[in-house]
Amino acid sequence: MMKRVLLFVCMSSLFISLMAQDFTLLYMRAHPKDNNLNCVTVSPRMMQKVMNLNVNDAEMVKMISDLKSMRMVTAKTHVKKYYDEAIFLAKENITRYLPYASYQHKKQDYEIMIRKRRKVIVELVMLMKEEDGFTVIDFTGNMNQNFIDKLTTPMTTDSQ
Repeated sequence: MMKRVLLFVCMSSLFISLMAQDFTLLYMRAHPKDNNLNCVTVSPRMMQKVMNLNVNDAEMVKMISDLKSMRMVTAKTHVKKYYDEAIFLAKENITRYLPYASYQHKKQDYEIMIRKRRKVIVELVMLMKEEDGFTVIDFTGNMNQNFIDKLTTPMTTDSQ
């Protein structure tokens, strides 16, 4: 009986730790010693400072205040390889990351995925492959359609 309880506790904690990970953490875990990748985390406190900088749009200030963090992974080399691996990781986790939008323009590819908890978007992942680099931008927090539209407007404008 004690072994079953212990096994249940171990499995539960493993499941909870997997659920707490965002896309960039999953991606970086697959590349533990890759010096070509750079990962930057913007904490809630830093996001608060960014909010205080010259943002005139009250709606945007509200949207930023609902974010918990933003992580960026970038690379200047092996762009196609990193992008393809990120797409593969997203497809491996299709029950977690739902395809949202895809844009192609010349030599640029953009993929956007979301993760929902109930009806709230709690994570937004943007994968970008451009001539000069690969980028993953991962937002966590509470987001809505308006926030996503503001982020994707430059992409849709460029792809037309």
